[in-house]
Amino acid sequence: MKLKKLASLLTPIALALSATTASADFIGVYTGAAYWSPSFGGEFRSEDSNTGMIDVDDDLSYSADPANSFYLAFEHPIPLLPNVRIERTNLAHSSDSTLSRTIEFNGKSYTQGSDINSNFDLTHTDWTAYYEFLDDTLWLSLDAGVTLRVFDGKVRIENEDLGLNVFTPMMYGKADVFIPGTDLSVGGMINYINIGDVIMADRRAYIAYESPFRVGAELGYRSFDFEIDSIDNLDADFSASGFYGAVTLHL
Repeated sequence: MKLKKLASLLTPIALALSATTASADFIGVYTGAAYWSPSFGGEFRSEDSNTGMIDVDDDLSYSADPANSFYLAFEHPIPLLPNVRIERTNLAHSSDSTLSRTIEFNGKSYTQGSDINSNFDLTHTDWTAYYEFLDDTLWLSLDAGVTLRVFDGKVRIENEDLGLNVFTPMMYGKADVFIPGTDLSVGGMINYINIGDVIMADRRAYIAYESPFRVGAELGYRSFDFEIDSIDNLDADFSASGFYGAVTLHL
């Protein structure tokens, strides 16, 4: 990823954020854990492959596999200093399959009819700095900022693997609408980047409940699209989407 492209993306974001202040009027800590049940799709190849893209459904028999995530957020009333959110998503899938065609990965060929084991690991950590532009104002809450997403996964077929050690900035946004007279809200969250050899969109829509004791629950749908070109000797176009449930705590 080229430095100039990163600068052109981050400079206007940084200027916009520096012109505002953190609008939280108290110190708050938010944490939660989610169980996600995504279906997987997409394709990938190592750059030295002569057999084209490997389809995770047709070639490797990927289907659905549970994933989980954990987050911790800290909000404060200090002007100009952003709030912080850290989230870890464990997203990986392994499969045993019988090949219906010959494929090649990382310099090794696997012939039609071979039984193989494969793994696609997109586990990542999000480091997000954000500001509250609205804080329960007219039943609305609006956050915006920047996320640094750090992958520490890999792609493997049998004994051949390629490490997936990608880190990329992403735009971050989150909005909630509180339903008057209830402890319910509906909202959405997005992380997005489209620059150079990386395109990623991570979207969530949800309904949330928070009890008077600050313990809550969230039910939603998460969709994650991931596309890289010539990163770590890998080309990939991958997606994972499905419903999730979470428990939350607001201190």
